[in-house]
Amino acid sequence: MEMESKMKILVVADGIGEEIYDRAFYEALLELGHDAHRFTWKEYYRHYQYPNRFDTDGNSIKSLYYRIQNRFITGPVTAKINSDLIKRCKQLHPDLVFIYRGTHIYPSTIRDIRKTGALVFGYNNDDPFSPEYPRYFWRHFRRSIPFYDHIFAYRWKNIDDYHRMGYRKTSLLRSYYLKKNNFRSDAVQPAYACDVIFIGHFENDGRDLAIKALLDAGVDLKLFGTGWETSDLHDFFVQRFGAIKPLYHAEYNKALNSAKIALVFLSKLNNDTYTRRCFEIPATGTMMMAEYTADLAGMFEEGKDAEFFRNHDELVEKVLRYIRHPERISEVGSTGYARLLADGHEVTDRAASVVEQYYQCKGIN
Repeated sequence: MEMESKMKILVVADGIGEEIYDRAFYEALLELGHDAHRFTWKEYYRHYQYPNRFDTDGNSIKSLYYRIQNRFITGPVTAKINSDLIKRCKQLHPDLVFIYRGTHIYPSTIRDIRKTGALVFGYNNDDPFSPEYPRYFWRHFRRSIPFYDHIFAYRWKNIDDYHRMGYRKTSLLRSYYLKKNNFRSDAVQPAYACDVIFIGHFENDGRDLAIKALLDAGVDLKLFGTGWETSDLHDFFVQRFGAIKPLYHAEYNKALNSAKIALVFLSKLNNDTYTRRCFEIPATGTMMMAEYTADLAGMFEEGKDAEFFRNHDELVEKVLRYIRHPERISEVGSTGYARLLADGHEVTDRAASVVEQYYQCKGIN
């Protein structure tokens, strides 16, 4: 039986993550020639600022009513999301339902969707087994696991988690970059020009101490991101940088292109061994300097495609060494860019992997 050229696919998600999450998959599936559709549930909670996405009528009681249901993933609104999703599947008759971070989807909903003849795949970019999340947060997803036809894991650790609970229909689907957002540019923006840049959120894992160590060593560094007000070094950083703000979309790409070296710190909350920035940074041709993991070193060769550090002293030593040899910065950035393109880490590559898995599940060659 030959592989069909076009599938009808419904992408299901909260719809909050702007264009880099579920919408990116939806658009990639369209680009690949498939009949893609979306179902999102953020609109069901529009009576409060969720989060600052909607204008409301200012009714605090109504806002609390919807906020509680969304936070604890319960109540009539959550039930309506599930019933509407089932109705949509019965009307659309998709070949595949791809559920991105299915926190709000009931096990019974997965079963009912499968009765329509569709396969149901799941994907999580967060770690649904992390003890850092409240127990209630992932309860619907975890109870639904046995009913999915396939679940894609963001990290190897989660594949082991699924196996421990007896679920074997799982495989790795890494994050990605978007070629329309992350690309090389020769235009250096003075506001972002520096030797080293870090664009990312704060976690209390020592990343603030690492950045301070670089500053104390005299490194020309710029810092952007969210959550830095919770760092013990926030006042110190504000004195050096002014207000620390996030960068998105075009400004994010401009900043990466304007720096010589871009840092990567890995989320301990999600037990990450790599992150999306590990693809977004090489896509700009900027040299990546990341926390070492065997996973990352398997994708980018150390000292050739990227550089890694295992502690703060190694970070400072390597940054200073590369700054003294700017030609090496350019070499590593260019080689990392070539490796990224050769290995295929763009969102359309990931969407193609989802489609390929569908055909494998159906036994179609």
